[in-house]
Amino acid sequence: MLQFPDEVHDVICCHQSPSDGRGSWVVRLGEDTLGERDSLAGAIDLTRTVAVSHRRPAWLLDESGYPLKPMLPWRL
Repeated sequence: MLQFPDEVHDVICCHQSPSDGRGSWVVRLGEDTLGERDSLAGAIDLTRTVAVSHRRPAWLLDESGYPLKPMLPWRL
């Protein structure tokens, strides 16, 4: 089944452009920011936890931009 992102309700892990030269990864659930990590690995861990606990799909918005990429289909 093909699923489409819902940025209002789903978990989004997105790369934040570096303002200080380092960049970071932000994890959001809808409009709420739930955390920020310096590494993609750390952001993936947080994204997985949020997606499973809220029973929502997770999507990655990396440096290449849109479209959002589906993250692993963790058991919800």
